[in-house]
Amino acid sequence: MSGSGGYTAGTEAIATASKNITQYSKDLLDANPDLATTLVTKEGFGKAHGDKAQKYLDGAKALSDAVTGYNSTLATFGSSLESAGSKYAINEDDQYGQINGAGGEL
Repeated sequence: MSGSGGYTAGTEAIATASKNITQYSKDLLDANPDLATTLVTKEGFGKAHGDKAQKYLDGAKALSDAVTGYNSTLATFGSSLESAGSKYAINEDDQYGQINGAGGEL
């Protein structure tokens, strides 16, 4: 079923979206394996800027934590979408059966 906003609500569309979102979550961390480990260390800031290193390192850690959290959210959403798609398919089959059965009674 295609809505006026251009979206499609159907078992195939839901399954495709779930598959894509789940893959995005897998790719996110695979594409950024060393995000939590910055190559710049406190020593790398040198004597003149060493006092700024902790803010940088804290920022890198916060970014890494945010990406990890986003990854978890994507994976959960993909799984929820898959579950919703299964329920949608069951309901669609049930509705088809009811409509087909009602037509046979005419």
